[in-house]
Amino acid sequence: MESATLTEYRSAPQPIDVPVDDWASRYGDELERHVTRMLRSVDEARDVVQELWVTALRVPPDWGEGSNIRAWLYRVATRRALDVLSARRRHDGALETRSRELEPERPVRPDAAFRGLSREGADLVRTRVAALPSRQRDAVWLRWIEGVDYETIAQRLDCSQDAARANVYQGLKRLRRELAGLWKEEDLR
Repeated sequence: MESATLTEYRSAPQPIDVPVDDWASRYGDELERHVTRMLRSVDEARDVVQELWVTALRVPPDWGEGSNIRAWLYRVATRRALDVLSARRRHDGALETRSRELEPERPVRPDAAFRGLSREGADLVRTRVAALPSRQRDAVWLRWIEGVDYETIAQRLDCSQDAARANVYQGLKRLRRELAGLWKEEDLR
């Protein structure tokens, strides 16, 4: 029976000596920069890269002749960084939902946008809003006149929330630039 146990021991896979230290010294800095660019956080990037080295020790890649270890490290680091971004989005979405439950948005009345403007000033604002590209015009109207949140704007415009935010931002930026003289003439702030 002892010989069977010894035979089983000899046929069992032996631990592989993975050169993680060599990989860390060779690719560690560039991986950390890559992940930092994705996450925009040095601390989170360091955590992701540390998890990468633990993964390389636990489940080593096939690093034999002809394999591209750098590509494997980048793939694992990128996937981990995407997981962090996904978790961050879920967390931020939960916070936004809870904050909306606590303080519901009050829609702005359509005439509120023109309060304090002369008739000519209000006509100029209408003209400039009408001249915006259609997506920016719709996004600005939904956000600032109807008081709709970005999620609803994204659904109505059939785009992502980030694109909805960008359309509102770009539209307002353009209006501020084009109407800067009006605010001075009308003495509004």
